[in-house]
Amino acid sequence: MSRGRRSHSPTLPRCSGVRPFLVIALATALLLLTGRARADDWDRERLRKDLAAGKPLVVHVTVALCSNQQIDCGSQIAGRAGNLSHNVYWGAIFGARRFLEMKSSGWQRVSLGKVDDTVLERAVYRRTIPAKRWGLDRKQPVEQLVVLDAVHGDRIDQAVTGFWKGATGGEKVTLDGRGELTVHVAGYVGHNRLMDGLDLPDREASEGAIPSFVLACYSENYFGKKLRRAGSRPLVMTKQLMAPEGYLLHAVLTGIGDNKDDRQIRLGAVQAYAKWQKLSHGAASWIFAGK
Repeated sequence: MSRGRRSHSPTLPRCSGVRPFLVIALATALLLLTGRARADDWDRERLRKDLAAGKPLVVHVTVALCSNQQIDCGSQIAGRAGNLSHNVYWGAIFGARRFLEMKSSGWQRVSLGKVDDTVLERAVYRRTIPAKRWGLDRKQPVEQLVVLDAVHGDRIDQAVTGFWKGATGGEKVTLDGRGELTVHVAGYVGHNRLMDGLDLPDREASEGAIPSFVLACYSENYFGKKLRRAGSRPLVMTKQLMAPEGYLLHAVLTGIGDNKDDRQIRLGAVQAYAKWQKLSHGAASWIFAGK
């Protein structure tokens, strides 16, 4: 989590297993991200074709519920790995589901239910965007759907590997009344389990890989290189301790849906983090990889 002062929310979870990184590694990560600001930096041709055909823009976000057995989640109740209502990453005041359900969020919930003992809750939300933002000449707006999965904190390894599989190989989701839908962007929110020793398999670049984002501490250092090698373009990554809260997810989802380029999506994340964490723009900017 960030070390900025907060007066509006309880103590937030700290990342565990933090260890120093070589200056060379940090410099390399920054070089990889520098200068990638055009709207066509990640391949959107397939996405635009789907939108032109009337299909929705689908973002699948895996939220690993915070567990006090892994990190300090701020309080006993906030870190109960299977507690949907109070978990700091889900139902607490700045949790992912709670924040998207604020009246001012711009999102409308369309379904809510349990999937299984791993995905304790799946919440699906929608919003619409003027078609012209995607270069489409029509009156019908673009529909954006976010499929938000709350994974039991004890199954965090499955959350991470499931995200990895979707980001690097592509995926589809089946929704009641909508059938099977193609996922265009994959996201992960929660504790960085790779800092505890979980490893991801090396994978060659795949044509099925989709853009991704990881809202977790030091995600650039642990996820970034492998995602790029496997063909998944990271849209938002971090390079410091941070709190992966709902306002940050909201900013990233909005930037994606509004067809922002990489730099603009990152800027939206920085601005949201600065606002809600009460940090300067410079301090918040230092948390996120890229420029």
